[in-house]
Amino acid sequence: MLAVPRSLPASAHREAAYVAAALWAIAREEHAGRKPKRLLEAGHATWERFKGRMGPRDLVGLLLEDAAVTLPEPFAFSAILGPDAALDVVPEALLGDWLGLAPSLPLDMPVREYVDAQAQLLGIEGRPAYAELPKLQPHHRVLELPGSAGRLATHIASTQAGVAFHDVFTFAASSWQERVLVGLGAAALGTVGAIRVSLDPELRSARASGERFTHVLGVRPDKGGTFSKEALEPWFTGADIKLV
Repeated sequence: MLAVPRSLPASAHREAAYVAAALWAIAREEHAGRKPKRLLEAGHATWERFKGRMGPRDLVGLLLEDAAVTLPEPFAFSAILGPDAALDVVPEALLGDWLGLAPSLPLDMPVREYVDAQAQLLGIEGRPAYAELPKLQPHHRVLELPGSAGRLATHIASTQAGVAFHDVFTFAASSWQERVLVGLGAAALGTVGAIRVSLDPELRSARASGERFTHVLGVRPDKGGTFSKEALEPWFTGADIKLV
């Protein structure tokens, strides 16, 4: 993965961590043939031909903008990090180094291993007990709770036939990092289009939506989850609640 230097000012850490995660995801997309090779193109030949006075920061911005067309989560930089976010706070030399390192990233990692590694890069701790997840069907409607950041849905959608990430799951996140990881999981599965994810750490939006979820999935409080099963049961009557 692309490491964020410890010497980087705290004011730039958010943007740098986001860009590092996003570039790895874009490299995987290109490696899988879902996007034309721009980041992985040898010597960035096309970019070198037309860049003029533009530099690495401009190329990163264009890569994110292009990726966001088909998958706003996680690639719509400002929409996710907020209007105060700016690529300018990330040193151009660091971005140039990362662009050069992209082809050497591990691009064939299995989906679950890759998403867990991205969680580590973003500072999301704890690993769910994937083996305890239920068997789902395509008609189920599932809420994934804050804390697991889409890792449960990514694992299920990559291992259970017919369970589509964007059709079956709704996500509540408690931070920008969790929201990004949900989107990274979607990208790793080849998802195209919008996914249902919102910053909803107290589940107010999920509870007010009126949607009847068949399942509610999350991580246990001892693994970083926020809610106990007892707290969730009155809010999601009739749902199968599973904390792993």
